[in-house]
Amino acid sequence: MVIYSILLADLKVGRCFNTTEVHLLRFWEARNVRKGGEIMSLDMLLIDENSTIIQGYVNANLQFMFMKHLSERSVYRLSGFDVTCSNPNFRMLYAPFSIRFNNETSLVKKIIFIRPIPCLKYKCDITGILNYTYKY
Repeated sequence: MVIYSILLADLKVGRCFNTTEVHLLRFWEARNVRKGGEIMSLDMLLIDENSTIIQGYVNANLQFMFMKHLSERSVYRLSGFDVTCSNPNFRMLYAPFSIRFNNETSLVKKIIFIRPIPCLKYKCDITGILNYTYKY
């Protein structure tokens, strides 16, 4: 079976079994301050070779399955994830979609990669939405 690589800009809502290669820029735990700091999700920023950036997240019940494999500024091959519409209440970007990890998601760290995937230098503006510039 051939697995085709897909760019983040080409994602459609639903389960994605294609593979995408992304650079993990940053990840953090999202906590609910109204519930004593209870962890809601593990959120992250991902970027592909065409400099498309997207927000990803792992629900709290699956975070330990993925947390040990994540390291910032690393490149990953990702497949078997869900593509969802961005939640306007919790989004960090003006992106229409988010990636949600599930128990079928495969996340493999790449040691050698052929195509350069940019890093991102970012800061939040007054609204909390990210402004960013790329560096390779």
